[in-house]
Amino acid sequence: MLKGLTGRKAAAKGGSFARHGVTTVLVTAATMGLGLLTGILVARTIGPEGRGALTAVLTTIQMLGWLFGMGCGKAVTYALSRDHSAGGRLLSTWTLILLPLAALAIGTGYLLLPLLLAAQPVETLVLARLYLPMIAMALLAELMLGLILGDQDFRSFNALNFIQPAGVATLYGVLWATGHFTVEAAVIVQAAMSTLVLVVATALLVRRHGIGRPDPALGRRTLWYALRTHGDVVGGVITQRLDLLIIPAFLPAAQVGLYALATSLSWLIVSLSSALATVVMPAATRRGQSGRTLVLNSLQVTFAIGGLLGGGLFVFADIAIGLVYGPSFADSALPLRLLLPGAVLYAAASILLNGLYAENRPFTATTANLLGMLVTLGGLLLFLRSGGILAAAIVSTVAYTLVFATAATLYRRATGLPWRVFLPDPAMLAALPRRLIALAKPSPATAAPAGPAGK
Repeated sequence: MLKGLTGRKAAAKGGSFARHGVTTVLVTAATMGLGLLTGILVARTIGPEGRGALTAVLTTIQMLGWLFGMGCGKAVTYALSRDHSAGGRLLSTWTLILLPLAALAIGTGYLLLPLLLAAQPVETLVLARLYLPMIAMALLAELMLGLILGDQDFRSFNALNFIQPAGVATLYGVLWATGHFTVEAAVIVQAAMSTLVLVVATALLVRRHGIGRPDPALGRRTLWYALRTHGDVVGGVITQRLDLLIIPAFLPAAQVGLYALATSLSWLIVSLSSALATVVMPAATRRGQSGRTLVLNSLQVTFAIGGLLGGGLFVFADIAIGLVYGPSFADSALPLRLLLPGAVLYAAASILLNGLYAENRPFTATTANLLGMLVTLGGLLLFLRSGGILAAAIVSTVAYTLVFATAATLYRRATGLPWRVFLPDPAMLAALPRRLIALAKPSPATAAPAGPAGK
């Protein structure tokens, strides 16, 4: 009898995770659609040069936020997944840790921007400096979203991740319709929506957990976990975005715009097919060793989704870019094709890296992205000036491939699993569309939330 109850509980957990996973993928798909819409508005309204300037401003500030975030998102997700009573103390403790880091990041950004934007007009540099305070918002948002994930509140997490692109798309549309769409207006819209998401997330967490007393012991424990993850965060950010950070210092804005389009389209594969990685880490952490099956199933689904989307984009790249973005972006097609294989593998790697986080191996996960970072940095410094955006695309794909191979090797070593379990099950993949449709439908037996966090 007990065995039967245990089996039913495990099945319910698996079904609950699958539904949350499907929801996350669907929300990510909707977010991608909004991203495509805003990308079209930007491309059609301000062209390659305007898109390049906007990308230079937003990417530079975003990367500084990631670099100074100290891995706080992963650390608080892991801690809250293990101890749900720590929410209020984590909120206050990590806010105190992040505020001085935000000030340091803003100061560093002010000094580095002239170098990072050396090939851009003075107006772009001025705008980027005005946008610098958003680094503080980015750091605090990472904390809040990490706590929401630690609560296993995937509904709120998905809703907050949808609010920002939905608001940006709506406001971009208003600006376009009224003839006021400029790079400066687009930056203001991004800042306003980021602030809104942070305010909503903070209010949700304060209502749920309150504001606890800062806990130095908890801070030290979670900071140690965060520091071990920070190498992975830094390596991942550099592997993913160093090309867009370095290119504005070497190439004109039009080339930045062409490459930005190629990377944004290839990153749709990563965003959608690795959407499960967002919920894998907290769910696998809570399940213990049984979470390994969840990680491997998510890996196989990620390969299926990534292969399907990547193959379609590879075949129809020229037609899609010409029809949607216009002939001025035709030269983005070849860099896009070069980026796609690596994008699929990087999406799969994100599942395995989150699996390592769930195994309490954050420093092990760091190794994969650090290797990718070294390849990215060395390759761009050697080949970017002579090879341009094609060299940047090739270097990125090589780095993404290395990250996946290293992540797979390290996860196998950490878990002791045989290589055969990493291979996709043909029967599972064939049944995937039917299972996704079934899981997306609410079940009377499990539709009600299992507690205040909506678990």
